[in-house]
Amino acid sequence: MKVHFLTENALEALRVNLNGNFKHYADKSNEWIYSYFDEESPFVEYKQEFPEFKLSFDADNDVGKNDVKNTIVLYSAMKSLTDTQATDERLWSGMCHCDCWDFLQKRWKVKDYHDLSETKVRTRFFFGQNKKRSLITNSLSKLWWCGRLTYDEQRKDPFELTKYLIDDYATKMLIIFSNNYISNHDITVGLFSALKYLEDIGYKIKGKNHRDVYYEVTKYLNVLGGTYILDYFTSEELEQKIIKYMMSIKGASCTEQRYS
Repeated sequence: MKVHFLTENALEALRVNLNGNFKHYADKSNEWIYSYFDEESPFVEYKQEFPEFKLSFDADNDVGKNDVKNTIVLYSAMKSLTDTQATDERLWSGMCHCDCWDFLQKRWKVKDYHDLSETKVRTRFFFGQNKKRSLITNSLSKLWWCGRLTYDEQRKDPFELTKYLIDDYATKMLIIFSNNYISNHDITVGLFSALKYLEDIGYKIKGKNHRDVYYEVTKYLNVLGGTYILDYFTSEELEQKIIKYMMSIKGASCTEQRYS
């Protein structure tokens, strides 16, 4: 399967003229893009070919379930990308405007332009913030990076940790993936392994909700990273350190006595 990226000039033209093109982002097709460029295609075939894949959105399922399903589909097909290639806005923005236009309309439930704002378009179709933040807000790059950082080939189901995100997908992504250390795959696997374990045993902190648990874990890793070089730890070592720390917090409890 061939996917398409935008040339640098085309990407910049669409970004600069977003205000004038804004209403077109509610169009059912992307034909307006070709008209905008005087019937010349702004898209170029990407040099790599990928296995056939199709992203879909089932309105009967919750958003988290849909996002996890599409993460698995996209990453399975495009995992041959290098990390450098997967930070290229031209690729993800190109696919958003071309190959996956129909998917984005369904994913964001766009009926007309009143369902949109310039900020939403800039964030979903482009890299609307700094590069690091944009990787988890762009509609397609966030799926790939979620797969990249949670895929663990050592497990019977390599996507076991990816599926952990089904509940509260957006919050887990924003809280956890915005930390500096998260680009390291081993750190991410250790982190999510610990969080999944804690969830499985019914871990709670008195007076706090489940999102506070995410914040507490990431806060601990940031403190740990100030003392040690986290890259030197294996995912298993980090998992154990996180669990031990979380169990030591005042008010912590669990419904199942299964400590590591």
